[in-house]
Amino acid sequence: MLIGAERTARMQQEVEALLESPAFQRSKANRSLLKYLADEDLAGRGDAISEYSIAQDLLGRTESFDPSVDPIVRVRMRRLREAIASFYSAHPERSSQIALPRGSYMLSLTGPGGATGQAVATEQMAVAPPEGSEPALEVAAVTTDRGAGEAGGATDEAGTQIASGEDDPAGKGAGKGPATGRLVRRALFAALGLLSIAAIALIATVFWMRSSPVPETAQTRTPSGYPIVAIAPFTNLTKDPANDVFEKSIPRQIAGDFQRFGRARVHILSADLKEEAAGADYLLRGSILSLEGSVDLALVFSDAASGAVLMKTRITRDDQDGDYDAALRKISQIVTGNLTAQGGLLSALNQEMFARSPGRPDQERLGVFRCVVLTDVFLTDYDPAEFEAAYRCFERFEGEFDDDPAAQAALGTLMMHSVPEFHFMDVSGLPKEMLSTADEAMRYAETLADLYPSLDASFILLGAMRNVRGETEQAIRSLQTAVELNPANPTAHGVLAYAYLSADLLNEAREAAQTAVRLSADPAPYLYFPLMVSGLVHKNARLVDMARHHYAGQKQPEYEIVLLAAAAMIGDQAEIERLKRKIGTPEDPLAELRPILHGEIALGAIEHYLETVGVDVPDPTCLSSASGNVSRHMECAQ
Repeated sequence: MLIGAERTARMQQEVEALLESPAFQRSKANRSLLKYLADEDLAGRGDAISEYSIAQDLLGRTESFDPSVDPIVRVRMRRLREAIASFYSAHPERSSQIALPRGSYMLSLTGPGGATGQAVATEQMAVAPPEGSEPALEVAAVTTDRGAGEAGGATDEAGTQIASGEDDPAGKGAGKGPATGRLVRRALFAALGLLSIAAIALIATVFWMRSSPVPETAQTRTPSGYPIVAIAPFTNLTKDPANDVFEKSIPRQIAGDFQRFGRARVHILSADLKEEAAGADYLLRGSILSLEGSVDLALVFSDAASGAVLMKTRITRDDQDGDYDAALRKISQIVTGNLTAQGGLLSALNQEMFARSPGRPDQERLGVFRCVVLTDVFLTDYDPAEFEAAYRCFERFEGEFDDDPAAQAALGTLMMHSVPEFHFMDVSGLPKEMLSTADEAMRYAETLADLYPSLDASFILLGAMRNVRGETEQAIRSLQTAVELNPANPTAHGVLAYAYLSADLLNEAREAAQTAVRLSADPAPYLYFPLMVSGLVHKNARLVDMARHHYAGQKQPEYEIVLLAAAAMIGDQAEIERLKRKIGTPEDPLAELRPILHGEIALGAIEHYLETVGVDVPDPTCLSSASGNVSRHMECAQ
């Protein structure tokens, strides 16, 4: 019989051998479960392990975990048993072997001789059956260890009978004795454990309420007025019950990615029931079509009240490395980017509502979210009239969105675009009170990043400001941070593409812009600018032709100059003549482009194609604005 330190040493030795084996190295799930069971056993808590403790402590399930609905623990235990059995089948020479009897969550350890030796658990010794009687061992282990009678009880995932734990109704002592005592001890251990956890949680909650100075951010709270998206459990259509675990894990992944934007409130439904979705604006449902070699999902996004389908799509991602989680994250990023980002479906739906009936009473409940949507409208084509509508909206809610980071970021975006020397748009017709200085916009961006260091929109604004001021390296770092905080946000990738252009990192700019377009439900025209410039530099006529058609919707002053360069590269003579007549003979055709594009290679390519069609581009001259000269990398006398 193995006791004390000797058993501990052998248990640790066997666990390490399993964890270091190639099969366990390839399976994170088996590794984590085995390590959890071993740690609990060696800490003397083996008897207290239950399906609930594994689900909550290891797998992140909540107190509402229902094993009859979510079989994740039984599935994981079955796979771990199979992996352990497979390891020892390949290594029969090992003097000690770990066993995991069916119906039990406690590891046992066989002594010298393997299956013919002694199996020793923390508080008991069970005699192993004769050679070749493994199924009998599993049933016997369940019956003896759990106190099963001859009938009744539940079954585990293999159909093996598990005792219900009830006393013998005939009073003859069947199933009683040491096994029943163990059940009582386990129940006591579990109860004490739950009480301890509850006490610790209560103490921690009280301490947090009294001492935490950290304000809530977009990741923890989205203000009222924003759309509510209810996500129902996904339906498993793969015909593999083991995939049932993804029915709830996929909605959780999507919900987490939704929250990163701070533009929607998310409710995860425990069941796809109408009463659970009550109060939601939209409902997202999905079906799991395949998880073999690829992750294949079908999704339906609908109006919660009417049931009208607003989006129906199927997304497939190859799973070449067997990493389903990585493939699911990619799909979640596409879904949330298409729905929630600037210019996404949620924004478009509300834009349509505003356009249909601007004075509708139910718009009032949306509050400042309406201003965020109007900012999205402006960013689609940079129309000064749309800028003014968004700015007036924020004026109306002045002082009411101090705890709304998404709204504050949108207002900061408007401030940046109203700086005259940045030439983002024609500001000549705007009221003077709507204009900002470069220093004002920069201070606002820096303050926002300090207030919300986990909000990607903070660093998008900060990175854009740094780029337009000529601080290219700092801009790239800020925007890379934004991408890390929320890889699903196409705006982060799009603005990063502009910063890469300023550093003449053309390949990186093209890749970032392509990612932005892929993540966008309706890509804004400005996202195609880096693709067009990259195509001009690399003489890629196909890329330039595609990008120029999408970019033509811009109303920025410089867009016609870039489109003329694109037409020259493609050889579109009719477009060249039309644009030359419209542009005329500006003193410096690139004057309004230089503040947002600092890369010498990029500017040189545009200049080259302009000159091939007779448009002269002189060297840039100094401006009266000191900040404008700095942003253009010009040293001018003050």
